[in-house]
Amino acid sequence: MSGRLRAGIIAAGRGDRPRHGSAGPKPLVRVGGRTLIERVLESIGDAGAAEVVAIVNEDSLAVRDHVEALRWPFALRWIVETTPSSMHSFLRVVETLAESGDDGPFLVSTVDTVAPNRSYATFAAEAAHHADAAVVLAVAPITDDEKPLLVRLDGSDVIALGDAAAPAEYATAGYYAVRSAILREANAARADNVGALRTFLNRLLARGYPIAAVRVPLSIDVDRPTDVDAAEDLLRRVTL
Repeated sequence: MSGRLRAGIIAAGRGDRPRHGSAGPKPLVRVGGRTLIERVLESIGDAGAAEVVAIVNEDSLAVRDHVEALRWPFALRWIVETTPSSMHSFLRVVETLAESGDDGPFLVSTVDTVAPNRSYATFAAEAAHHADAAVVLAVAPITDDEKPLLVRLDGSDVIALGDAAAPAEYATAGYYAVRSAILREANAARADNVGALRTFLNRLLARGYPIAAVRVPLSIDVDRPTDVDAAEDLLRRVTL
Protein backbone atom coordinates (compact mmCIF):
# COMPACT_ATOMS: atom_id res chain seq x y z
CA MET A 1 0.00 0.00 0.00
CA SER A 2 1.17 3.50 -0.68
CA GLY A 3 0.01 7.04 -0.22
CA ARG A 4 -2.54 7.89 2.44
CA LEU A 5 -3.44 4.61 4.10
CA ARG A 6 -6.99 4.33 5.37
CA ALA A 7 -8.12 1.46 7.56
CA GLY A 8 -11.05 -0.14 9.35
CA ILE A 9 -11.81 -2.29 12.38
CA ILE A 10 -14.70 -4.73 12.69
CA ALA A 11 -15.78 -4.60 16.35
CA ALA A 12 -19.56 -5.00 16.08
CA GLY A 13 -19.96 -8.60 17.21
CA ARG A 14 -22.95 -9.34 19.42
CA GLY A 15 -20.74 -10.68 22.20
CA ASP A 16 -22.44 -14.08 22.42
CA ARG A 17 -19.15 -15.94 22.88
CA PRO A 18 -17.34 -16.47 26.20
CA ARG A 19 -16.20 -13.21 27.76
CA HIS A 20 -12.79 -14.35 29.04
CA GLY A 21 -13.73 -13.47 32.60
CA SER A 22 -14.79 -9.97 31.58
CA ALA A 23 -18.27 -8.52 32.03
CA GLY A 24 -17.70 -5.97 29.25
CA PRO A 25 -17.75 -6.14 25.45
CA LYS A 26 -15.25 -8.40 23.72
CA PRO A 27 -13.15 -5.51 22.26
CA LEU A 28 -12.34 -4.48 25.86
CA VAL A 29 -10.95 -7.88 26.84
CA ARG A 30 -7.36 -7.33 27.99
CA VAL A 31 -4.39 -9.21 26.63
CA GLY A 32 -1.01 -8.35 28.08
CA GLY A 33 -2.43 -5.32 29.87
CA ARG A 34 -4.09 -3.71 26.84
CA THR A 35 -7.53 -4.18 25.34
CA LEU A 36 -8.00 -6.01 22.07
CA ILE A 37 -9.14 -2.88 20.28
CA GLU A 38 -6.16 -0.89 21.54
CA ARG A 39 -3.82 -3.56 20.21
CA VAL A 40 -5.41 -3.54 16.76
CA LEU A 41 -5.45 0.26 16.63
CA GLU A 42 -1.76 0.33 17.58
CA SER A 43 -0.97 -2.21 14.86
CA ILE A 44 -2.86 -0.15 12.29
CA GLY A 45 -1.06 2.97 13.46
CA ASP A 46 2.28 1.19 13.02
CA ALA A 47 1.28 0.56 9.40
CA GLY A 48 0.98 4.32 8.87
CA ALA A 49 -2.78 4.79 8.77
CA ALA A 50 -4.01 8.36 8.43
CA GLU A 51 -7.65 7.49 9.13
CA VAL A 52 -9.44 4.57 10.80
CA VAL A 53 -13.13 3.71 10.63
CA ALA A 54 -14.36 1.43 13.42
CA ILE A 55 -17.77 -0.21 13.66
CA VAL A 56 -19.33 -1.09 17.02
CA ASN A 57 -22.84 -2.22 17.85
CA GLU A 58 -25.37 -0.13 19.74
CA ASP A 59 -24.83 -2.13 22.93
CA SER A 60 -21.08 -1.49 22.96
CA LEU A 61 -20.76 2.27 23.22
CA ALA A 62 -18.35 1.68 26.10
CA VAL A 63 -15.85 0.55 23.45
CA ARG A 64 -16.08 3.88 21.66
CA ASP A 65 -15.84 5.81 24.93
CA HIS A 66 -12.78 3.83 26.00
CA VAL A 67 -10.97 4.44 22.71
CA GLU A 68 -11.94 8.12 22.52
CA ALA A 69 -10.34 8.70 25.92
CA LEU A 70 -6.94 7.78 24.43
CA ARG A 71 -4.78 9.63 21.92
CA TRP A 72 -4.12 8.25 18.46
CA PRO A 73 -1.88 9.35 15.58
CA PHE A 74 -4.73 9.17 13.05
CA ALA A 75 -8.24 10.47 12.51
CA LEU A 76 -10.84 8.11 14.00
CA ARG A 77 -14.43 7.74 12.77
CA TRP A 78 -17.18 5.55 14.18
CA ILE A 79 -20.08 3.58 12.78
CA VAL A 80 -22.57 2.67 15.52
CA GLU A 81 -24.77 -0.03 14.07
CA THR A 82 -25.98 -3.43 15.22
CA THR A 83 -25.32 -5.53 12.15
CA PRO A 84 -26.63 -9.07 11.63
CA SER A 85 -23.30 -10.65 10.69
CA SER A 86 -19.57 -10.24 10.19
CA MET A 87 -20.08 -9.77 6.46
CA HIS A 88 -22.47 -6.88 7.03
CA SER A 89 -19.99 -5.20 9.39
CA PHE A 90 -17.16 -5.72 6.91
CA LEU A 91 -19.18 -4.23 4.06
CA ARG A 92 -20.29 -1.22 6.12
CA VAL A 93 -16.67 -0.42 6.96
CA VAL A 94 -15.52 -0.75 3.35
CA GLU A 95 -18.50 1.28 2.09
CA THR A 96 -17.66 4.07 4.53
CA LEU A 97 -14.00 4.08 3.52
CA ALA A 98 -14.95 4.13 -0.16
CA GLU A 99 -17.69 6.76 0.01
CA SER A 100 -15.31 9.57 -1.02
CA GLY A 101 -14.41 7.69 -4.20
CA ASP A 102 -11.28 6.09 -2.76
CA ASP A 103 -10.64 2.73 -4.44
CA GLY A 104 -8.31 1.51 -1.70
CA PRO A 105 -6.70 -0.76 -0.85
CA PHE A 106 -7.93 -0.37 2.72
CA LEU A 107 -6.36 -2.19 5.65
CA VAL A 108 -9.24 -3.90 7.48
CA SER A 109 -8.94 -6.00 10.64
CA THR A 110 -11.15 -7.91 12.99
CA VAL A 111 -10.91 -6.66 16.57
CA ASP A 112 -9.92 -9.98 18.11
CA THR A 113 -6.59 -10.49 16.32
CA VAL A 114 -3.45 -10.40 18.46
CA ALA A 115 -0.31 -10.23 16.30
CA PRO A 116 3.39 -9.56 16.94
CA ASN A 117 4.68 -6.00 16.58
CA ARG A 118 4.99 -4.69 13.02
CA SER A 119 2.99 -7.58 11.54
CA TYR A 120 0.37 -5.21 10.10
CA ALA A 121 3.01 -2.81 8.78
CA THR A 122 4.88 -5.60 7.02
CA PHE A 123 1.65 -6.97 5.61
CA ALA A 124 0.57 -3.56 4.27
CA ALA A 125 3.90 -3.12 2.50
CA GLU A 126 3.78 -6.61 0.97
CA ALA A 127 0.11 -6.27 -0.05
CA ALA A 128 1.07 -3.29 -2.21
CA HIS A 129 2.75 -5.73 -4.61
CA HIS A 130 -0.65 -7.31 -5.40
CA ALA A 131 -2.23 -4.38 -7.22
CA ASP A 132 -4.55 -6.61 -9.26
CA ALA A 133 -6.07 -8.37 -6.25
CA ALA A 134 -9.54 -7.39 -5.03
CA VAL A 135 -8.59 -8.74 -1.59
CA VAL A 136 -5.23 -9.67 -0.10
CA LEU A 137 -5.44 -12.01 2.89
CA ALA A 138 -2.92 -12.12 5.69
CA VAL A 139 -2.33 -15.84 6.20
CA ALA A 140 -0.42 -17.61 8.96
CA PRO A 141 0.31 -21.20 9.99
CA ILE A 142 -2.73 -22.95 11.40
CA THR A 143 -3.08 -22.80 15.19
CA ASP A 144 -5.53 -24.25 17.70
CA ASP A 145 -8.23 -21.89 16.48
CA GLU A 146 -11.91 -22.45 17.20
CA LYS A 147 -12.85 -22.35 13.52
CA PRO A 148 -9.95 -21.40 11.23
CA LEU A 149 -10.64 -20.27 7.68
CA LEU A 150 -8.32 -22.54 5.73
CA VAL A 151 -6.51 -21.17 2.69
CA ARG A 152 -4.97 -23.12 -0.19
CA LEU A 153 -2.39 -21.26 -2.23
CA ASP A 154 -0.76 -21.48 -5.62
CA GLY A 155 2.24 -19.26 -5.04
CA SER A 156 0.60 -16.12 -3.65
CA ASP A 157 -2.77 -16.72 -5.35
CA VAL A 158 -5.66 -18.03 -3.25
CA ILE A 159 -7.26 -20.95 -5.06
CA ALA A 160 -9.53 -22.34 -2.32
CA LEU A 161 -10.99 -21.29 1.02
CA GLY A 162 -12.63 -23.12 3.90
CA ASP A 163 -13.50 -26.81 3.62
CA ALA A 164 -12.54 -26.81 -0.05
CA ALA A 165 -8.98 -25.84 0.95
CA ALA A 166 -8.39 -28.83 3.23
CA PRO A 167 -5.78 -30.03 3.84
CA ALA A 168 -4.02 -26.67 4.07
CA GLU A 169 -0.92 -25.19 5.65
CA TYR A 170 -2.41 -21.75 6.24
CA ALA A 171 -5.45 -19.99 7.63
CA THR A 172 -6.51 -16.35 7.55
CA ALA A 173 -4.91 -14.20 10.25
CA GLY A 174 -7.75 -11.70 10.67
CA TYR A 175 -6.58 -8.73 8.61
CA TYR A 176 -6.94 -7.87 4.95
CA ALA A 177 -6.14 -5.39 2.21
CA VAL A 178 -9.43 -4.66 0.45
CA ARG A 179 -10.29 -2.73 -2.71
CA SER A 180 -13.64 -1.05 -3.27
CA ALA A 181 -14.28 -3.31 -6.28
CA ILE A 182 -15.69 -5.92 -3.89
CA LEU A 183 -18.66 -3.62 -3.24
CA ARG A 184 -20.05 -4.61 -6.64
CA GLU A 185 -21.10 -7.81 -4.88
CA ALA A 186 -22.47 -6.18 -1.73
CA ASN A 187 -26.16 -5.75 -2.59
CA ALA A 188 -26.48 -9.19 -4.17
CA ALA A 189 -24.79 -10.84 -1.19
CA ARG A 190 -27.15 -9.10 1.22
CA ALA A 191 -30.15 -10.06 -0.91
CA ASP A 192 -28.98 -13.67 -0.88
CA ASN A 193 -28.73 -13.58 2.94
CA VAL A 194 -25.02 -14.22 2.98
CA GLY A 195 -23.95 -13.91 6.61
CA ALA A 196 -20.39 -14.83 7.51
CA LEU A 197 -17.46 -12.91 6.10
CA ARG A 198 -15.82 -16.22 5.17
CA THR A 199 -18.83 -17.06 3.01
CA PHE A 200 -18.59 -13.69 1.27
CA LEU A 201 -14.88 -14.22 0.56
CA ASN A 202 -15.67 -17.62 -0.93
CA ARG A 203 -18.34 -15.97 -3.06
CA LEU A 204 -15.81 -13.45 -4.38
CA LEU A 205 -13.41 -16.25 -5.25
CA ALA A 206 -16.13 -18.26 -7.01
CA ARG A 207 -17.12 -15.22 -9.06
CA GLY A 208 -13.62 -14.67 -10.35
CA TYR A 209 -12.35 -11.88 -8.13
CA PRO A 210 -8.60 -12.27 -7.75
CA ILE A 211 -7.62 -12.92 -4.13
CA ALA A 212 -3.99 -13.01 -3.08
CA ALA A 213 -2.23 -13.87 0.16
CA VAL A 214 0.71 -12.57 2.14
CA ARG A 215 2.29 -14.92 4.66
CA VAL A 216 2.57 -13.26 8.08
CA PRO A 217 3.83 -14.35 11.52
CA LEU A 218 1.65 -16.44 13.77
CA SER A 219 -1.29 -14.57 15.32
CA ILE A 220 -4.05 -15.54 17.75
CA ASP A 221 -7.77 -15.09 17.14
CA VAL A 222 -9.18 -14.47 20.63
CA ASP A 223 -12.50 -16.30 20.81
CA ARG A 224 -12.21 -18.46 23.94
CA PRO A 225 -10.85 -17.91 27.42
CA THR A 226 -7.88 -20.15 26.60
CA ASP A 227 -7.03 -17.91 23.64
CA VAL A 228 -6.16 -15.07 26.02
CA ASP A 229 -3.47 -17.25 27.59
CA ALA A 230 -2.23 -18.32 24.15
CA ALA A 231 -2.07 -14.70 22.97
CA GLU A 232 -0.15 -13.59 26.06
CA ASP A 233 2.26 -16.48 25.60
CA LEU A 234 2.79 -15.48 21.96
CA LEU A 235 3.54 -11.89 22.92
CA ARG A 236 6.03 -13.01 25.57
CA ARG A 237 7.82 -15.26 23.10
CA VAL A 238 8.11 -12.69 20.30
CA THR A 239 9.42 -9.99 22.64
CA LEU A 240 12.17 -12.12 24.17
